[in-house]
Amino acid sequence: MSTDTGRALRRDAARNRERLLEAARRLFAERGPDVPLEDVARAAAVSRTTLYRNFATREELAATVFEANVDRIEERAAALLDRPGGAVELFCYVLDMQERDRGIVHVLAGADIAWFKGLAARTTRAFEPLLARGKEAGTVHPEVEAGDVLTALRMAEAATPPHDAPDRERLARRVRAMLHRTLFTGR
Repeated sequence: MSTDTGRALRRDAARNRERLLEAARRLFAERGPDVPLEDVARAAAVSRTTLYRNFATREELAATVFEANVDRIEERAAALLDRPGGAVELFCYVLDMQERDRGIVHVLAGADIAWFKGLAARTTRAFEPLLARGKEAGTVHPEVEAGDVLTALRMAEAATPPHDAPDRERLARRVRAMLHRTLFTGR
């Protein structure tokens, strides 16, 4: 096999994997954690064989999406480092991500606690410099720490009703507003 052919195959495999992750993210959000994996493959326009070659189980697929979300949080945090309101922006970004990807967390209900702690530690590290900058700028309450932000994010996840709940959007807005006032000064 030529080098060019090998690179093309690797690019194609990477593209298929990314399409699977995007399809999983969308379908878990729209249809919940029990969406058939065959539907994920179909939405990604790949075969079931390609799906299972990349992800042996539903949990592995969801875990990969979850880890990719943490990568995105870290990237977003790095882009916000010089902004006085960066902690607020990142908090809202993560809340939106949680909202969009609710089904993924439910798939991972029995996941390894050490794995979750590792991802939480990465998220904590992403928030820390933004919170320090926000405290200097007066946009973050002085006593707020990164652990408080993670607790608030978990509270938001737990308190937000399912997509089909009546008054869901109003309740979700209230939860966000309450948590925002607790952590940030509003400047």
